[in-house]
Amino acid sequence: MRPLFLTLFVCSLRLCSADADDLRLSPEDRRAEVEWLERLGLKVPEGGPLLEAPFSEPLSRRSFLVPTSWWRQPGPRDVSASAMRQDVAVLHTIMKKAYGGWDSAIKLGWDWDAWFREWDRDLAAKGDARLGLAEALAPFERLERVQLDNHSGPLDRSVSYESGSRTAVLASAPKDTCTQMKTNTGEVLPLQPQDPAQAPKRAQILAGPESAGVEGFYLSYPSRRGEATAVQCGGDWIPLRMWGSTSRQAAISELAGRDGGVPSYRTLAEKIGYLRLPTFSKQTGELVRKLVAALPPGAGKEKLLVVDLRRNGGGDNVMAQMRQWVDVAALRQAMRGNRRMPQSCVYDALRWGYTQITSQALTPALSTGLRNNLQGQLNGLFQPGPVGCPRTVSEVGSDWNYRRHDATARPPAGHPRLMLLTDRGCGSDCEYMVYVLAAVPGSVVVGESTFGVGQFVQPGYFILPHTLLKFRIALGMSDNYGDGRSFDGYGLGPDILLASEEANRPETILKLAQRLAEF
Repeated sequence: MRPLFLTLFVCSLRLCSADADDLRLSPEDRRAEVEWLERLGLKVPEGGPLLEAPFSEPLSRRSFLVPTSWWRQPGPRDVSASAMRQDVAVLHTIMKKAYGGWDSAIKLGWDWDAWFREWDRDLAAKGDARLGLAEALAPFERLERVQLDNHSGPLDRSVSYESGSRTAVLASAPKDTCTQMKTNTGEVLPLQPQDPAQAPKRAQILAGPESAGVEGFYLSYPSRRGEATAVQCGGDWIPLRMWGSTSRQAAISELAGRDGGVPSYRTLAEKIGYLRLPTFSKQTGELVRKLVAALPPGAGKEKLLVVDLRRNGGGDNVMAQMRQWVDVAALRQAMRGNRRMPQSCVYDALRWGYTQITSQALTPALSTGLRNNLQGQLNGLFQPGPVGCPRTVSEVGSDWNYRRHDATARPPAGHPRLMLLTDRGCGSDCEYMVYVLAAVPGSVVVGESTFGVGQFVQPGYFILPHTLLKFRIALGMSDNYGDGRSFDGYGLGPDILLASEEANRPETILKLAQRLAEF
């Protein structure tokens, strides 16, 4: 990547003025992008996907796209206030056109115009001063306090505002509504009774190597709230128990019988199969395709299949590769989901940004399925859009939501019962897999509450032109439980809670699998 600043370097993006309309990509950058896509086996339309002036009006499906090589470079450690101020204007345009949480924040009382205006004013007061990222991006943290969205914000981990779930077991059953929780620092935090996500949930609690659990209650909450020690329900403080997960990855590898960081399949016991899905990166997706093509004859004929999704941070789900075990066509309603999606030309551009960042490590030759998928997305960038790139909103409804999940039902004839292993490391498309597979009658969700990064969905990626800060925003919004509850930082809850590291040991999981296979 060629650095941006003309005073120091030869530029590929000319900063001739403060106006983003004057920014230009060099012919070399645009040509290099075409060559890279062609090496992957794609047929690139004339001119390639990159515009000479990607931040200029009129907006199109290729606006805001930058060279893929830029994604491979580290981001800045600090930025100038003046450059950040210019990029706040770019961010305003992108979010107003495409952010899936724009309308929901307004319903919470958020004033977008005032927020951007105050951010601009604060930066203007700092002139050309160099700012650390935390200071430059502080307003985004204020937004996250009002509307937690784990799919939106800067990509730099030093200023990440995301907050996954924590799970704690109640020492006794609550006798009334729970309204507060206490942390190990003595802080007392409110719980909103009108939000079902914040209420304790009933589950079978498995705390040790025994094969059967006991009925109890657990609480899930965003980890940014600290380490919970007690919850107040009807005036009584009920102690909470939490546990660590330092040995989880080693236990996963032991159960897999190999490196748990790669997809694998094995037989755990008679009529019990085990499928490890460690991540959904595009590279891992290619490995899953090869794995499924070489499955042993017994795969798909088991009484029970353990699908191990622990520590799977998401990516591109592999539902199409689950046909060996489930009737994918019967899950169409679950895959459809309940979503509210802003639509504009910017959507296509930002989703291609996601494709860029998740395709960096791909090397030829790609599988036919992946190549066709990429080709379809690439072709879509060249489709004409409505004049002015208007923003509309489409709503998609489904007769399935997670409240309809029934672990007590009989599995479909000819298919195994599914035991879905989850933990708070399962996020994004991992949660999508849990959500869809939970629609299979008799599937059992086992583990912990998932991370909770599925309320604001389909992240779009872009790089702000003046600072080179890497960003993503969610392009849609889902209602996974069908009742409007919070999801980010709370996740999907389990039927059977593995409430200790001992409960996550291979021998405990095998005993549980054998019991469920006979259920």
